[in-house]
Order: sequence, then structure tokens, then C-alpha cells
Amino acid sequence: MATSKTKIKKVCEYCGTVFYAQKLTTRFCSHRCNNLAYKERVRQKRIQEVETKVQTVISEQPISDFKDKEYLSFKEAATLLGLSKQAIYKMVYAGKLRAFRVSSRLSFIRKGDIDRMLEARPYEQRHPKDTIPITDFYTTAEVKEKFNVAESWIFAIAK
Repeated sequence: MATSKTKIKKVCEYCGTVFYAQKLTTRFCSHRCNNLAYKERVRQKRIQEVETKVQTVISEQPISDFKDKEYLSFKEAATLLGLSKQAIYKMVYAGKLRAFRVSSRLSFIRKGDIDRMLEARPYEQRHPKDTIPITDFYTTAEVKEKFNVAESWIFAIAK
């Protein structure tokens, strides 16, 4: 497309500044903005590709591979419960879940222990506590006299 002598007022798609273009197809105010926008598009495309690969790996790793096993590794237990491996370690250290150390580097969790942990503490709906309404109030002068404090201290604490 050939350029024209007329100037077209446009806004840069990358930095947002107003500039004058000679073509209708011009999108950026400078070569620098064009390069930066291109790099951002490439970066976003790479991020999207990595995210799709991760999603396919997660979906390809079925739970059924270790669903029939009696003893699970920490990673398998985390996948089975939908938690992180660190959360499983915290449960073991807190004593909520039993684990068995076979060697210094090898530990297992029995699937029955996971079931017992879940059965032992089902979800309980929390009921709001009955609150006792406060009926006794003190004035600033009464607090000052009763506790022998300065009025400025009362306002500082109340603040």
C-alpha cells in the first residue's frame, strides 16, 4: 500500500501515545514500539504453549495408575487428594496422617490411613456463637477517673 501526503491521527497500540501516520495500516508510533509489541506477542504465545503442555500432562496422568495400590508415595497421595506435596508433608508432621519411612529417602502412606483420616474428622458446619450484648458503657471521664489515665491515652487506645 502506498503512502499518501495526508496525515492520519492514530494512537499507538503499545504505548498509547498519539501520532500521525501516512497509512491506514500503521499500528505503532515507532519502530521501538513495534519491536516491543512483537516481543510481547511472542512471549505470550510461548507462555500459552507451556500452559497447554502442562494441562495435557496433568490430564494424561490418570489417578487410576495408583488408585489400586495399597501404599502411595507422597506425590501420589497429593495427586489423589488434589493437594500439593508440601500439604501432605504438613499433615504428616502435624500427626493428622500416618506415614511409614522405609529408608532415609523412601516414605509411604497407606491408603487406609488416608481413608481413616478423612472419616475421623468429617466437615462440621460452624454455628455462630451466641453473643451477649454489651449493656455497660463508660464515659471518657469515668474511664479517666477509674483507671487514672490521661484523656489523650484513652483516645489513642480507642483509635
